[in-house]
Amino acid sequence: MPSKWKSTVPRWGLLLLALALLAPGACTPDKKAQEELQKEIQGLKTEIKALEEKLAKIEAGQQEILSFLQKTPAAPAAAVAPPAGPEPLTVSQLLKNKEGFLGTRVTVKGMPGTVLVHHQTMLMKAPEGTVEIFFGGIPDLATVNRLTSTSLDQAVTVTGLVNPPGKGGGSLRIIAEAIEF
Repeated sequence: MPSKWKSTVPRWGLLLLALALLAPGACTPDKKAQEELQKEIQGLKTEIKALEEKLAKIEAGQQEILSFLQKTPAAPAAAVAPPAGPEPLTVSQLLKNKEGFLGTRVTVKGMPGTVLVHHQTMLMKAPEGTVEIFFGGIPDLATVNRLTSTSLDQAVTVTGLVNPPGKGGGSLRIIAEAIEF
């Protein structure tokens, strides 16, 4: 064997012997640390028991609610139906009390007048004047396209927000949210 191997072998042996002697001491936990760990485990067990008791109370409450709901008779289907809304206004009614409707949402029914495609507006006429309907608030583009491409010969129902006339006066304006025809 070469001489350099003879000098390194005993060092390795001593190193392994030292590690073997230190390893059992490093792996055995301290009694104090072991006691703290046991206390934490006991505390967690106590918390788990408390949570289980709370859960049992909640489940009992749910069972009481279910039994109560099963005992009460179901409401008739007619009572669940939403009530019918008020009748839509006519253009004349809107124009007679236009100050009272400014800034509110209304439903107006009447005969359509001129449709201005490039402005996306429609006029509704009555003997008292006209109301200008803007299509800009309608989310359904198919409805807007249908309004601007067909001749309207029947009454339409417009739901929207009433705005005052522009700076030059003119007619009352409604920003339409829905149009039925």
